[in-house]
Amino acid sequence: MIVLPDLQPLAEGVYGATKLFHPARNLYTNAGFIVIGRNIVHIDAGMTTKDGEWLLSQSMKIAAVKNPKLWLILTHHHSDHIFGMRPFKEAGARIVAHEDLRKFLSKRMPPFFKTGINTTKSYVIKFMVERFSYTKENAEKMLEGVKLFLPDETFTDEKTLQLDGDELLLLHTPGHASSEISVYHHTSKTLFAGDTVYEGRILTTRFGGLREWKQWIRSLEKLELMEIDRIVPGHGIICEKSEIRKNIEYLKKLSKRR
Repeated sequence: MIVLPDLQPLAEGVYGATKLFHPARNLYTNAGFIVIGRNIVHIDAGMTTKDGEWLLSQSMKIAAVKNPKLWLILTHHHSDHIFGMRPFKEAGARIVAHEDLRKFLSKRMPPFFKTGINTTKSYVIKFMVERFSYTKENAEKMLEGVKLFLPDETFTDEKTLQLDGDELLLLHTPGHASSEISVYHHTSKTLFAGDTVYEGRILTTRFGGLREWKQWIRSLEKLELMEIDRIVPGHGIICEKSEIRKNIEYLKKLSKRR
């Protein structure tokens, strides 16, 4: 069964996109965008070029602005959030991410010691074949056209984007990944949390251990202090702030068992 992505209006100019492609069965990826004056700010790009194209087409249609200023903010370096970046870059979007994302894509990887920007796609295809039972041909077809780019702008702790009288706060919220950030739109009290917040499923903690889980708890506790009406998590349905506490309690229990 083919599942089509879904676009949900959350507030004036604020949209959450759910049910984007993920290779795991019944696990979809989320993204979103905000229209601020002549700016269209996308948060995450999905995993396929097709999803990236769909996201961009939706925002351009809704904004209805000639020659808008395009932004793409990447919440972290994992493939299901960045592999759809090519259409945005080719449309002239300015890519913003944490410095650790740039380091990951620039790092030289064994066995051939090419940079991550040149080896990540082949690694993910191999992962899809071994973990999710894709044929190599089908995995390559799903990721056809994927091309990665280094961010145009990076930060380490937090960054505020001032855009046509409005602003976005970009916060480093590591734990799931060192490059993880969350994007907060103060006007609508909407948080695009990437994989800092999970909804409706067990958190993916395999990328770290006790140190990273405690770091993740601190990130969530920082978010819990903010005024948030809705959260667009990296996976699951758009949810309320109460989901943050559920994530914290899960990680605390997990940490105690170590």
